[in-house]
Amino acid sequence: MANQITASTCCYCGVGCGVLIEHDGEKILGVAGDPSHPANLGKLCSKGASLHLTGDLDARALYPELRLAKGLARSRTDWDSALDHAANVFAETIREHGPDSVAFYISGQLLTEDYYAFNKLARALVGTNNIDSNSRLCMSSAVVGYKRSLG
Repeated sequence: MANQITASTCCYCGVGCGVLIEHDGEKILGVAGDPSHPANLGKLCSKGASLHLTGDLDARALYPELRLAKGLARSRTDWDSALDHAANVFAETIREHGPDSVAFYISGQLLTEDYYAFNKLARALVGTNNIDSNSRLCMSSAVVGYKRSLG
């Protein structure tokens, strides 16, 4: 099969830069900025430019696995069983130890509506204020750079 180009969105931050992904149908071969995308006009930061190095399917988990007890090996399972198990353990933890025994650590790459939904889930449904995103950590290096260069 000849190489193909698929337009997509970079997943590394909330900017949503347009990327053109070169692939052969199974493997990502390269990534370039999309010159027609209004957010980045074809330019990419170092994270976006290295997307093809981190999107290799050989290194990704494609199926759920469960470890049913400490010391046991993980075993492949179906999605319904994995999600049911996670939901049951989550609910049991809240029942036994209260809503502040759990926390939500969400992605910095979500849209505003997604943040709203996760906050509603954590605060209104579960009853915890323990919610944060990786934006705090991810942007900390940028803040240091801005402070040093801009004062």
